[in-house]
Amino acid sequence: MSMTVFGYIRLEDDDEAEEDRLHDLLVAHAVTEGLALADVYVDRHIPPARIVRPGLTELLARLQRTEGSGVLVATVDHFSTHPSVREAIEVEIGNAGGTVLVVEASGASSSAPRT
Repeated sequence: MSMTVFGYIRLEDDDEAEEDRLHDLLVAHAVTEGLALADVYVDRHIPPARIVRPGLTELLARLQRTEGSGVLVATVDHFSTHPSVREAIEVEIGNAGGTVLVVEASGASSSAPRT
């Protein structure tokens, strides 16, 4: 059985073309890696320093209800470009029972849990 993952995209603006590109990237990566992409959560107009986000809040709640699931992002910058904020979000994902999976810019993947 394949791992269930939820995509996450954070945008500081309303760039629909970029959102579509990132969504397609997550879908393609999930297919290539044999992951079951259940949904993609998007937060728009969210500065990198903000931790409380509507889409992320829904995603964390979903992780708690889906055992053995993960969060798939194009880069960790979708959590935040601020290391302390990014780390706090990754800890929350772990506390919710999730694993962080990253599609690197090179197209490579890191499926190992981030600590």
